[in-house]
Amino acid sequence: MPQTRRIGVTMRVVRSGYGETRDALARDWPLLFERLGRLGGYAPDWLMLPNTGEECVELARRQGVRGLLLTGGDDIGATPDRDETETALLRWAGQEGLPVLGVCRGAQMLARQAGVRLAPLLPERHVAARHAVVWQTANAAAAGLPPFAGRGEVNSYHAWGLEAAGLSACLSPLAICPEDGSVEAFVHTALPWRGILWHPEREPQPAACDLPLLQSLFTLN
Repeated sequence: MPQTRRIGVTMRVVRSGYGETRDALARDWPLLFERLGRLGGYAPDWLMLPNTGEECVELARRQGVRGLLLTGGDDIGATPDRDETETALLRWAGQEGLPVLGVCRGAQMLARQAGVRLAPLLPERHVAARHAVVWQTANAAAAGLPPFAGRGEVNSYHAWGLEAAGLSACLSPLAICPEDGSVEAFVHTALPWRGILWHPEREPQPAACDLPLLQSLFTLN
């Protein structure tokens, strides 16, 4: 059985009708983790992280978190408590050299941490839609990922994205949307950080392109 690391999973913010502020994780994620574990022959070890700012970093340390999964939901700027929490977690992960996978909003947070400005995208192409991606084979190989080649197809639920021309020097594109040239996935050149703009948890079965990204996050090399 592969040796695994504990992953901290961030959550979206929900305001209840009773005036409570709640953190929530879609059930799609635990179901995906279980499928991933069965496919890889291991039990994923993960912990939900509350949006408590710097205190969340101390919690993650105490609980032995050694990697992060930044999930989707909540536009950046709409939930300051989540923005603060994920910024603190990324600062810590950068200092410790921890692996991070950012999904949709999570990828946008990684990009913002690298100094990238987000760009608006056409909703009809990227919100509740599916579209093609073109894999950047050389960049995948350089990041230790399988040599994805040709085209693939992904789901899309984001109105903000990344322009290839505005990508930071420390980020290399992994997948490009051929219809508008926006970056759909990227890897960090100095840290074990990867970002994808699509949602692996919303697919009925784990997609072949998502498995190595998720498995490398949970398992030790």
